[in-house]
Amino acid sequence: MTVLTQGDIDARAGCWKGGKRPDGSRTASASCPGCGKVASLSDHAIGAGGYVTPSLVCPFDCSFHDYVQLAGWDAEA
Repeated sequence: MTVLTQGDIDARAGCWKGGKRPDGSRTASASCPGCGKVASLSDHAIGAGGYVTPSLVCPFDCSFHDYVQLAGWDAEA
């Protein structure tokens, strides 16, 4: 499992930033720990403790594929 830290997704690989879906529910974007490119996690579920399902596969064809946790995730924030 790879733990992503909350931070500047444009400056560092392996970070996440919270956001909102059109319906108002929380989601996030993350910078790939492998290549550093930024992608939305809107097609993933983010559960209690920041656990993301299904596993994260880099959409930019780098080799990253792992289960991830968003450190500091708060679904209510």
